[in-house]
Amino acid sequence: MTDAGGFLPGQDTSGAAERTRLLRQIATALDLPVSAFTRAPPAPEVEGPSSAECAAMLAAFSKIRDPQMRAFCVQVLETFAERR
Repeated sequence: MTDAGGFLPGQDTSGAAERTRLLRQIATALDLPVSAFTRAPPAPEVEGPSSAECAAMLAAFSKIRDPQMRAFCVQVLETFAERR
């Protein structure tokens, strides 16, 4: 038999275990899978570089003193960008 809170004597009622137990009870009562209450992890973005990648590239590029080497780097990047 359970008390008014639905706990069994000796049952783990700490943080995460309690939330999991309550979520299962709610899902069962609503006839839904527990996954209906969780968010899917965001899909990784593959459309472009991250701001960290851009910052790293700019930092490295700004250290190149030779104008011809900078032009070469830009040419290489443009070539890669055309390939997609």
